[in-house]
Amino acid sequence: MLKFITIVILLVIVFCGYVFNEIGKSPSQEELKKYESLPYFKDGSFQSPQKLVYDFDNVRNGPATWFRFLKCSPFAPKQELPMKKLTRADFSQNADDFALYWLGHSSVLLELDGKRILFDPVFGNAAPLPFMVPRYNKAPVKVSELPKIDIVIISHNHYDHLERKTVQSLKNSHFIVPLGVGAALRGWGIKHENITELGWGDKYSNQGINIIAETAVHYSSRGFGDRNKTLWNSYILQSGAVNLYWSGDSGYGTHFQKIGKKYGPFDLAALEIDGWNTGWPNTHMFPQEVIKVTKELKAEKILPLHWAVFDLALHPWHESIDMILEETKNTPIKVLTPLMGQKINPFDTKTQKWW
Repeated sequence: MLKFITIVILLVIVFCGYVFNEIGKSPSQEELKKYESLPYFKDGSFQSPQKLVYDFDNVRNGPATWFRFLKCSPFAPKQELPMKKLTRADFSQNADDFALYWLGHSSVLLELDGKRILFDPVFGNAAPLPFMVPRYNKAPVKVSELPKIDIVIISHNHYDHLERKTVQSLKNSHFIVPLGVGAALRGWGIKHENITELGWGDKYSNQGINIIAETAVHYSSRGFGDRNKTLWNSYILQSGAVNLYWSGDSGYGTHFQKIGKKYGPFDLAALEIDGWNTGWPNTHMFPQEVIKVTKELKAEKILPLHWAVFDLALHPWHESIDMILEETKNTPIKVLTPLMGQKINPFDTKTQKWW
């Protein structure tokens, strides 16, 4: 009996250790004190520019319980999605001046001015346990098959945007992260000098590429008791050739119009289109709001993100992109819909409906 109890205790310890490692470290109280002078930090937490609204009695296709994340979603595709499978051999030795690979959900490999920039790389599931929030399909490329990545940009600390194993496998890259997220990265073994934390309005420059962090209507949380202890960012990327906007996760807000006036027009806006629900109406954007945001940003083209990989909001997997295409039918807005893993030049590559 004693042996059995010992084994159980050891298994619990191993399990808890695994989960805590996946969650990652939060900023210390000393670190949080450094943010007290910021206008968007109050009472020990970062503040959304607009208060998030929740109406769980009005959840579309509900109820929204955690138990649904333990099994395959009824809204998932019925067969494997088409994609371009990639290996290291598919990547040229030198990065292009402007090209990108959408790798599914919000993960994108951008080639810009000869550098490779990886956004929100997640190649597994979207939870601290491997059997929770499963993907619809495997990613089009394994982390081990990626080319050398110069910069990794993280929008916020949710599991569908920040993955421990991937971060550790890219430890020699330079990480651009929101304020506070550096604590988790350092806990996972990333060197301090390889991390740049940005607050809203802060800029990082690297050989002609400017990366500016800006506002978003969202929140952060990775474990118990850490809600809004780290920031969440959208990003502007400026180079000699292009001006890009990356929304990260955001509900609709007045910040889009302000960003459009200050930094626009944009050659391309990568915008989240999925994850919306009447139960949390301003945590993510509804498709109709995406079109409004595109106009406010003065963007010529949009790359839809945050879809086709996870069911996070209880709606059919292709519903959002279908709505986006319908909304843009009689507008000058061009919607890029590459296959996962397909290399495109947003200026001249024609994409098509593949679903």
